[in-house]
Amino acid sequence: MRAILLAFILATWTFQADAQVVVQAIHTALQPQIGRDANGFKVCGIRAVVLDKKPMVVDAYDFSINIRADIFAGLIKAGKSTTLLTDFNRGKTSSKVVLPAPTSVWIAGELDGKPLLPTEIIPAETPGFILAGAELVQTWKVILAMMQGERMQFAVRYKDQDVDTVVSFSGSLKDEELKPLFACLEGLQSRMQN
Repeated sequence: MRAILLAFILATWTFQADAQVVVQAIHTALQPQIGRDANGFKVCGIRAVVLDKKPMVVDAYDFSINIRADIFAGLIKAGKSTTLLTDFNRGKTSSKVVLPAPTSVWIAGELDGKPLLPTEIIPAETPGFILAGAELVQTWKVILAMMQGERMQFAVRYKDQDVDTVVSFSGSLKDEELKPLFACLEGLQSRMQN
């Protein structure tokens, strides 16, 4: 009996060590990202700024997910800044970028099991941000899900962080933002097929 109890305690303890904390965003802002070159659409994607309110600070997660025609792949760029809650409540927008940059990032539909993960880490030019390559088709799916306002979850992990903080969010784009982004994706798809 003791062996069974000990096995249960150890199994539960191991599960808790790998558990992820899930929080709900207090605000999400989405922005289309569109880039062109002489041949047409070159970069299409979406940027999100997602706020997570904690007892003393508000964390602002800032990430972009893009597809680039020149590398035939997806890119993820993510970082975080913090603002003291007292400053945030007074309307002050000054924030401090969290350094060093995250060591990993992932994003998925809230009900999807498979996240979009980095395939390779690329040196980022922006301090406090991770830049990573990602699989093309999965990147495309995540961008479309975000455009359609689906609930998403994401996490960034920092060095020596034991547990991911998973932030659940959803946002929306206005029609005047959706139309050019859909046009960009269609143009990018056509360009990549030729």
